[in-house]
This record gives sequence, C-alpha cells and structure tokens, in this order.
Amino acid sequence: MNRIVIAFLIALSTGAAHAADESAVSHPALWRVTGRQSTVYLFGSVHILSPKLMWRDARIGRAIDRADAFFFETALDAVAIKQFVATKAMLPPGQSLRALLPQDAQKNLDDDFAMLGVPEAALDGRRPWFVTIAMFSLKNARRGEAPTGVDISVMGDAASRGKPQRYFETMQQQMALIVPDDPKLELQSFEMFLKDFKKGDADADPLIDAWLAGDEDRLADLLLKGFDKHPDARKVLFDDRNKAWAATLENVLDHERGTFFVTVGAGHLVTERGVPALLKHDGYRIERL
Repeated sequence: MNRIVIAFLIALSTGAAHAADESAVSHPALWRVTGRQSTVYLFGSVHILSPKLMWRDARIGRAIDRADAFFFETALDAVAIKQFVATKAMLPPGQSLRALLPQDAQKNLDDDFAMLGVPEAALDGRRPWFVTIAMFSLKNARRGEAPTGVDISVMGDAASRGKPQRYFETMQQQMALIVPDDPKLELQSFEMFLKDFKKGDADADPLIDAWLAGDEDRLADLLLKGFDKHPDARKVLFDDRNKAWAATLENVLDHERGTFFVTVGAGHLVTERGVPALLKHDGYRIERL
C-alpha cells in the first residue's frame, strides 16, 4: 500500500498542501473550556499541510505544554487501513470504473490521469472512493508535499512528552464514513470530483488562509456551505459526530481532573452546530483565546 494513500486515508477530511509564507502572521482558532476540575483546549486541524508552513504560536505552545492528555479523532492504525482497503476498495469482478462513467466523466478521467501520469489500468478495477483518495494523494506527491498535518504534529508532541492519547472514534468508524452505502451516490460524487480535480489547488489556498487567520465564518463557508443541498451528509459527517464528541468532553469536564488538548478537523469547531457552541449551550464556560 502506498504510504501517501494510507496517510490520506487517515486524514478523512478536508485538507490540502499549501505554500509557506513565512511573513504571514498565523493565529488559528483555539478555545479553552473550563470544567469543575479540568480544562479542555479545542484546536481545529487541517489534516494535510506543507511541513514548511508555520502555524504554531505561543498560545498553542502553552496549551500543549500544559496538557496532561491529548484527544484526537482516531488513532493511526495502518493495519486497520490495509484490512479495510482489502475488503472495500475493489469493484465487483468484471466491472470497470471507466465503463461505469458517462462519456463526459470519462473524458475528465482521461485528462486527470494524464495530468498525474498514471496509467488508467492501474486503478480501473478500484471503487470510486479509493480512486478519489489515490488521485488526491498522488497529486500532492507530484508537488513534493508530504501529508504532515496538524494531527500528526500534535501526536508527536504527545508522544515526546509521554502523555496519554485518547480517541473519539475507531479507525473502522472513520473509514466507514468515506464509503457511501449507495453505489449511485458514490459514483455521482466521483464524477463531481473528476470535474473539479484540476482546480483543487486554487480552492485549497483560501481554506488554509482562513484557518491560519482563525476566521471561523470564512472556514464555515468554505468547509460546510457545500452541504446545504446535502443535509443528510452533513448530519452523518459533522452534526452527529460533533454531538458525540461534545458528550465525551462533557464527561471529562464533569468527572476528571487535569488539562486536555483536543485536536479535530477544523470543520467540527465552527457554526452553532460545532463542538464549542454545543458545549457553551450546555452551560460550560468557553473562551476564544
């Protein structure tokens, strides 16, 4: 299994490489939630970033230094990923991905594969969700970017300090989110991906800029507006998970002692349905740092 594909499978949410601008002032959003005997810091991650991008500042460093334990969406489990791919990545015998696509999508597939320098036969027997991930990952590889996102960096902080790492979901739960139950929906999503694949870099830069600036409204617009026409997908990918994660943190705030640093995808921390808003609604003291 290509290591880049594995890393992007781990990410499972919006992110892209971004050119470093050392002159820019970074101030990603960071929240502090106060419980009875504990403190929780909430930090939104972009899962794939250029390793040259400078996103840490004194606030983030202090919060990490104070943490007694760290929370992440899921553990990095390469074995689980390989097992999932082995059982979920292939089309039924005799099916061709190209043959499943309408003519205009076939042309987009040809153009995109040509841009990547990938022979079509290498992926023609794979399901659309897997090809989507492979294409995105290979694109980043061609640009010389490694998927060294915020999650991986903060996991390194936790490991170097010998601090416990906890997870909101299993790897199996996260991977299941990327495989639609409806094959028609999976194919339609792939057709949209093929159509927009070439302009993905232009779309990514505003998102990273908004994240670096801590612009919650802009992040919400870029990350979630596309779900306005797909409320069921937003419910599964964001709203239900946000509620479950907030409930877990409320248990920590009510019953545990210490300081906890939480790193999850930035899209889970914005809007009135994000984790900070849910905790505030339930009466917890929360402040944006």
